[in-house]
Order: sequence, then structure tokens, then C-alpha cells
Amino acid sequence: MFKRIKTEGRISKASLTEAFGQWKHLKIVILALAGLTAGQAVVWHTGQFHALFFLTQTLKVDGASANILIALALLIGAPFFLFFGSLSDKIGRKPIIMTGCLMAALVYLPPFKALTHYANPALETATLRSAMLMEMFPTRIRYT
Repeated sequence: MFKRIKTEGRISKASLTEAFGQWKHLKIVILALAGLTAGQAVVWHTGQFHALFFLTQTLKVDGASANILIALALLIGAPFFLFFGSLSDKIGRKPIIMTGCLMAALVYLPPFKALTHYANPALETATLRSAMLMEMFPTRIRYT
């Protein structure tokens, strides 16, 4: 695309001023930075940092084991970064980013439940018992 507009003589003479100095373009930049990258940040943070925090603080897994688990998850995921990066070069970044955010929203809960089940089954049992205990009371009292 760049080669085409360059040969047609349509490239910007002041691209930075045009991109950031004009409101019609600046609002797109702000939307892209705040809106589109926020979803990616949430996905990354949840998959890496929150998972580590969840393992160590909530499930009480020792720090070394938790770090090894996260490192293994990153090692397993690394080839997917290359694959989807290559795919985004072919079909565009937006479909990859939007699909990734949607998939994360749909599939993040089961791994955290599995972590609880395997890393701290006693916590899983206690959580189920507390839910059953609450159901012993009628709704008009339970909501308090």
C-alpha cells in the first residue's frame, strides 16, 4: 500500500503533525491506544500476572512451583505467538486481536477452576460447602 501511494505522490509531508495534530486523526490514535490495546493488556495480565498471584496467594502454591508453572505455560504458548503473528501478517491484526480477546473471555474461567481443583482441592471443597450452606437459608434472608 505504501509503495502504491508513494508512486502516486500521495504520502504525507508532515505525518506526525497530521496524525497527532489533527483531532480527526488523534481521536483514532487515542481510541486505538485506550480501547483496542486495553483488551490485550487484560488478556496478558490475567494469563500471566493474575494467574501467578492466584496460584501463590489464593491457592497457596509455593512461589517456586508457581513460577515454574507460569514459565511452562509461556513456553507452551510461545509457538502460538509466532503462528498468530504470521497469520496476522496475512489476514490483518484486527481479526486476530478481536478473536483472541473473545476467546479469552470465553475460556479463562475453566483453567482457573482447574487450577483450584488440582492445586488446592480443599479450597474447592470449602467453596462448595459455603455455597451449600448459604442455600439453607431462604432468599429473603440469604441476600444479606
